[in-house]
Amino acid sequence: MRINLPRALVAAALTAALLPGAAPAQALSSSLSSVVPDDRITVDIPGYGTYALHAEVVGQGLHPERASREKQLAAAAFSADFEGNATARDKALAALDPATRATVTQALAALHSPVRTPDSLAATTPIVVLGERLNDDGTLRPNLVKRLEAALQLARSRPAAEVIVTGGPTGAGHVESHAMRTWLQERGQSRVRVEDRSTSTIDSARFTRELLPAAPAVIVVTSDNHLPRAVVDFTLAFGPQVAGIGSPTDPPAGMPGPKWTYRDAVFWFLG
Repeated sequence: MRINLPRALVAAALTAALLPGAAPAQALSSSLSSVVPDDRITVDIPGYGTYALHAEVVGQGLHPERASREKQLAAAAFSADFEGNATARDKALAALDPATRATVTQALAALHSPVRTPDSLAATTPIVVLGERLNDDGTLRPNLVKRLEAALQLARSRPAAEVIVTGGPTGAGHVESHAMRTWLQERGQSRVRVEDRSTSTIDSARFTRELLPAAPAVIVVTSDNHLPRAVVDFTLAFGPQVAGIGSPTDPPAGMPGPKWTYRDAVFWFLG
């Protein structure tokens, strides 16, 4: 079970964590996460005690033993939110430094809020199109074409905006973002940059931030059933000024549960 945490409640939790009289995080005993015999990842949360990350948000490729205490507490905050443990979540938030707390709070707010629309951001805001695996012959699948069509329409309405296409190698010598760039250029979109290393949504967010280190905001374009997850991932990378457009999923598919979004957030800090 998880709670639907409105943006206002997230902000309230953050405010409460900063109230006078709260014990400074550095004055409380804590320890780094560890993997216990039953393979659970645990974090010592000041004022709460030992907390085990929920099994459903623990994916592959995590290295909690390498992560700082800050990152482990941040991961614990997301896990606790997933399972509806408000006490553990709020204690973990309270123990974070202000910068990390802001990042986590902003991502939690994005996770529990409607996706922001592009018209709320400047006309020069970069447009980021997320890739998808290509066919074996290097051609684009219908779902990816839908994403590119939505991005092209948006780019034509925002001629000052740069377009970034993301997606790495996809087998047989093909690269998602290279094929995407070609598709856009053939239709007259010349301002296209590629991020060609990513193999996941969270990678796309991280590597796009490296490509746009000074960008205060981005607009994410992906399939409608993938958009909420993508916006949270890009909020972790860029902050709260992330808007999005979702293209029709082709073939049609339902909305996935939130587990994968929470997994991405945990991976952001522990991967």
